[in-house]
Amino acid sequence: MKRRNPNSFTPKTWSLAPADEREISQLKARLNISHPLARLLVQRGLRQPKEARDFLHPSLQSLPSPFLMKGMQEAVELIHQALREKKPIVIFGDYDADGVTATAVLARFFREGLGVDCYPCHPNRFHNGYGIKAELVEAASPGGAGLVISVDCGISDNAEVSRLKAKGWRVIVTDHHQPPAKLPEAHAIINPWQEGCGFSDKDLAGVGVAFYLAMGLRTHLNGLGRWPDGPPPNLKQLLDLVAVGTISDMVPLLGANRILAKAGLEVLGNSANRGLAELLDLCNTNGSRGGPPNHDTIAFHLGPRLNAAGRMGEARLASDLLTTNDRVIARQLAELIEHENQTRRELSDRLLKEAIERVEAQGEAGRQSPCLIVYGRDWHLGLLGIISSRLVDLYGKPSLAFAGQGTLKGSARSVPGINIHEVILACAAQVLEFGGHSSAAGLSLKEENLPAFINLAQAEVFAQSQGRPLYPDLSVDYVITNDCDFADIESACLLLRPFGQANPEPVFTTDHPCRLRNVQVIGKERNHLRFSMQMAGRWIEGIGFGFGPLEAKASHGELILPLAFSLKENHFNGQVKPQVVLYDILQAK
Repeated sequence: MKRRNPNSFTPKTWSLAPADEREISQLKARLNISHPLARLLVQRGLRQPKEARDFLHPSLQSLPSPFLMKGMQEAVELIHQALREKKPIVIFGDYDADGVTATAVLARFFREGLGVDCYPCHPNRFHNGYGIKAELVEAASPGGAGLVISVDCGISDNAEVSRLKAKGWRVIVTDHHQPPAKLPEAHAIINPWQEGCGFSDKDLAGVGVAFYLAMGLRTHLNGLGRWPDGPPPNLKQLLDLVAVGTISDMVPLLGANRILAKAGLEVLGNSANRGLAELLDLCNTNGSRGGPPNHDTIAFHLGPRLNAAGRMGEARLASDLLTTNDRVIARQLAELIEHENQTRRELSDRLLKEAIERVEAQGEAGRQSPCLIVYGRDWHLGLLGIISSRLVDLYGKPSLAFAGQGTLKGSARSVPGINIHEVILACAAQVLEFGGHSSAAGLSLKEENLPAFINLAQAEVFAQSQGRPLYPDLSVDYVITNDCDFADIESACLLLRPFGQANPEPVFTTDHPCRLRNVQVIGKERNHLRFSMQMAGRWIEGIGFGFGPLEAKASHGELILPLAFSLKENHFNGQVKPQVVLYDILQAK
């Protein structure tokens, strides 16, 4: 049972994730695994030995066939026709990390796998907005109308698709967003969510759909004898891009997504992609300095930097970075993106502070509202998603951030249990356009409609939550006792990686009070805590981001009540040690 604990430092609602002990014992015995691993698997709904084994040991051979996707056969035949006729091929990608990695997957496959040039193209977030733009496609082509393939966008772009067709273009739409009632009249559509699609793994990222198109095209061309003197191109070398886009887009890391992400992380550890290698080196997270890349490498380093290019206006910087083979050019582009990311960080910190001030200005009524909706007339449009995401992290409830005047642009993020796409759909009469999925969406509306939208959105979130307050939730997965075998805990964490949506990093606590020693405040603003804590008979180094205020109490030897934390690997000077990362602390009254 969940309960809000007033002594929580954050504060959050703590709860122990449920798991049936009989199911745990059965899984433990049948797979010959440890109790911690069995419990963590059962909590994730993996109760049967085969599904648990497949989850722990994902294999590329287990990927479903690309031809289970509706529209795949038509798409690969269209591409083959364009290749025979030597028509220009334009790849039109969205401006976020998912879109630029999806674009790079197809561009590299065409250029290096097929020996055919193609022309990547991205909209400018501020000048062009979201989705396919016919004028950009035409400008990208060196030889008139040909074939355009959209990636990570296009499923709602009926008018632009019709415009392109009228000018002689053949159009393939590949996307992963929720389809509208009326689909664009493209020559082929590949989207696992479209009606009648038999592909089981619906939650692919845009880059996953693009990779599947490459798989289907390779199979099709190989059957036609495209490579008579040797094997077809090895698509595994593109999986580093797939992992970056998949983890960055926060789709569920289950099924095909988990297979692609895990294999892609292995490729990323020794990536032949010059742009990724330079970006890894620049953000100081490459294998020689910080251990092999993992989900955190992408979520906190690569993803934000690739997103920064599109957020600040020029997604083409990221796209060019990921497709160049020139080391000098790659380094220059990586440095430009690093500069854009630093600018983005400084500006987003300022805007987040303003957003928090708007929430707190409403007092308890604002903090207790079903969802948070903030508006800043002059806020940077490219940073609205960051603002709404950070508000979700801070307040634990769906959040929407708007900017502009006259016509407002907005970005929405949600929490488990609240479908933000349906929330916006319930407000459709007040909205000009919107798109997205259950956890994230973008929209626009007239400024005069904002008050009505707020009332309708609050009512819909209240209805979905059945009136229950949405407190920040902290689900604890496992209680570590003094007689636990710590090696079993470490092994379980290793086998469950990569973490992400639908497979969150396990949260642990102890069944006994813990003392901290060697406590230090660190960070530019001295707001983080470094310490050692005793657990399962050993001392482990730890860090608590944002827990700096506890230093005074801890340094005086005050007994700290149970901690909630994750366990990570700390790579330093060739040594690998476990590291505690705090989520929360229950303080004495």
